[in-house]
Amino acid sequence: MAGPGRGVDESEGANASVSERSLFADVPHAEPLPVSLPASPPGIQPLSPDRSAPIPAPAPGPVIRFRRLLSHLSPSGVRNSVASAAGLELDRGVAFLLVPVFLACGVIVYFSLAVEPDFAQPIAVVVLTALCAAVTRSRRKTHLCFMAALLCALGVLAAKVETWRAGTKMLGSEIQTRLTGRVVRLDQMANGRIRLTIDVMSTARPTLRYAPERVRVSARKIPAEMTAGSVATGYVRLLPPTGPVRPDSFDFSFDSYFAGIGASGFFLGSPKIVVSEDAPLTARLSSSIEKARETIADHIRDSIGGAEGEIAAALIVGVRAGIPEEINESMRRTGIYHIISISGLHMALVAGTVMGLLRSAFALFPDFSSRRPVKKYAAAAALVSIAAYLIFSGIVVAAERSFIMLAVMLVAVLFDRAALTMRNLAISAIAVIVVSPHEVVGASFQMSFAATAALVGAYAGWSD
Repeated sequence: MAGPGRGVDESEGANASVSERSLFADVPHAEPLPVSLPASPPGIQPLSPDRSAPIPAPAPGPVIRFRRLLSHLSPSGVRNSVASAAGLELDRGVAFLLVPVFLACGVIVYFSLAVEPDFAQPIAVVVLTALCAAVTRSRRKTHLCFMAALLCALGVLAAKVETWRAGTKMLGSEIQTRLTGRVVRLDQMANGRIRLTIDVMSTARPTLRYAPERVRVSARKIPAEMTAGSVATGYVRLLPPTGPVRPDSFDFSFDSYFAGIGASGFFLGSPKIVVSEDAPLTARLSSSIEKARETIADHIRDSIGGAEGEIAAALIVGVRAGIPEEINESMRRTGIYHIISISGLHMALVAGTVMGLLRSAFALFPDFSSRRPVKKYAAAAALVSIAAYLIFSGIVVAAERSFIMLAVMLVAVLFDRAALTMRNLAISAIAVIVVSPHEVVGASFQMSFAATAALVGAYAGWSD
């Protein structure tokens, strides 16, 4: 029999059987309330209502685009654009790449002067511009201008120091005298004569009061036992170094001054060997290197023979005097004469060959090469090899410049830096300018660094 409590339970069960959807069936749906989104910050596009993608901004009309173009082409717009681009390049470190440019400008200014300045003048300019650059550090534009002026002044000072350091005594007029000196170098010329580079020890009949320290003379015949380091004597006809053949052409006297050659000429007879006291250590070392160089050149000539042997000797050890004149003229006309001058091509071939062979040899021992920095070992060996090649090639200026450039790149490899970068090229140019400022006014320096800069820039653009 059902009690009061049971009736209540049955009614609750009946009510529970009604669905929730039917309870709200007659209630009208409410409209969604409008939601105001915060405004987007400038430069950020607002999102669509479903938050899935940004709402595309309306394209500016032609009038707005024309006004923007006019604003960019106005003087203030151009000034702002240039300032923004310059600031971006300075932040990227481009200012360091301009250091050799301004140094070279200072060198060109020095060699363009009509009157030789004293040391006091460039030193005073350097000190003054350095003080101005230090005072204006808070003003960026002014500071950069004074830094550029300081680098130009340092270029002038570097050229002045090199000119003073060379101090080559140049013969003033043609003269005949008996000359005694130590043979520094012998070159067999194509016409059968022998060209000798001699360090002057004494002159007689007449005695020159202002005798050059080194001369370059030729002879038809020399004693068979004469080599580098021998002391030779003979009657010579000396002439001062010649200047340019025509205005603004190559100045032979300029090149001779920085090469230390104070006169040139020829023996009026055959030179003779005289016995002298022991040579200083530097002279003995130089003569030993020159003898080894002559031995290598003679071996190449004997093995190949003819004009081909002379060209091979020039390519390997830099002995160019024996190349026939008609071949020299043909190479000049075809524009390939530079290949027989020991320079960047030869240094790069030596360094690349040594590094390639050593890395290939290390690859044969995978356990060792996987645990050791074999690339650095190969770079160090390549650096030593090009230094030795520089010595045996006669330490000519083009080879010296190429050695500096390659040495900077190989040292960068040793310190885990990128080798082919504009920064390394700038360091090489700075080193060359500091060591040999007079090279700046030569076509060899300008073409070498221009070509290298183009190659590095193209490589960087291609790699990016």
